[in-house]
Amino acid sequence: MKKLFSLLSLILCVITISACKCKTDPLVENYLAADVAGIITITKVYGENAEQRTYKADIKFEEIYKGKEFQTLNVRGLIGNSYSGACEIDVEPGETYLILLQKYNGKYSISACSPKYRFDMEKEKATSEVLEKAFAYIDKNKFAFTGLEFTTCFDELQKGDKSELSAIKNFTPKNPFAIYKVKVDDHSKIKELTPITTFGDKDQEIENILKRNMIVDIPMFFNQKPVEEFLILLLYLPDNANTKYGEIISFEW
Repeated sequence: MKKLFSLLSLILCVITISACKCKTDPLVENYLAADVAGIITITKVYGENAEQRTYKADIKFEEIYKGKEFQTLNVRGLIGNSYSGACEIDVEPGETYLILLQKYNGKYSISACSPKYRFDMEKEKATSEVLEKAFAYIDKNKFAFTGLEFTTCFDELQKGDKSELSAIKNFTPKNPFAIYKVKVDDHSKIKELTPITTFGDKDQEIENILKRNMIVDIPMFFNQKPVEEFLILLLYLPDNANTKYGEIISFEW
C-alpha cells in the first residue's frame, strides 16, 4: 500500500510538473503592458533548435497599434512537433494573429502562454477597426486609469449561446467601444457603475444588464487588501453576429 501510494504521488507530481499553466490577463491589461501590439501573418518557419526546443518565424504586419514593426519571432517548440504540456506552440505560414508582446533581451518570443489571438483579416475587418479605435483611446487616456485594473465579466443568467448584452435589439452604436468604472460587492456583483465613455446607444439598457446579470472576474492579489473597484471595456464586434458563442457586445473577443 505504501509503495502504491508512493507511485500515485509520483504520477501526480509528474502530471503537475508537465502541465502548462498560463496566467490570463484581460485584453487591455495585455495591451498596456505590451511593447508591441498588432496583427501579424506568419510567412515562414525555420531555424529549429532541437536542443533548446525553439524555432523562428518570419512575420508580416497587417496592422500595427503600438510599438515598431519587426521581422522575426522566436517560437517555443519544434516545427510541427510542439509539446503543449511545456507551453510550446505550433505556428504555420499563412496563420494570422493579434499579438501583444513584451520584448525580452531585445527580442520578441511567443509560447502557448503569450498574449495572442487567432485572427481572420477577411472575416474580422470590422473588429480590427474597433481595436484600432479602442487602443488609440486607451493610449490617449492611460494616465486616467492609473491605480485601476481592467477586468472582465460573465453573464450568470445566460441561457443560449450569447449573453443578454449581445441580444439587445436594433443596436446602432455611435462609438464602437465603452468603458465603465465599477464597484463590486462581496458576491462580485456590480453595485455601482460610472460610465467613462459609452456606445451612445442603448446605454441605459446596457447599464441595467451589467448590474443585473454580470459577475465580475476578480483578479487574485496575494498579500494585498481586496480590491472592489475595476474598469471594464466593452467592444462592439458585429463580425460575431453569426458566430456561435461569439459575443456582439463583448468584454473580450
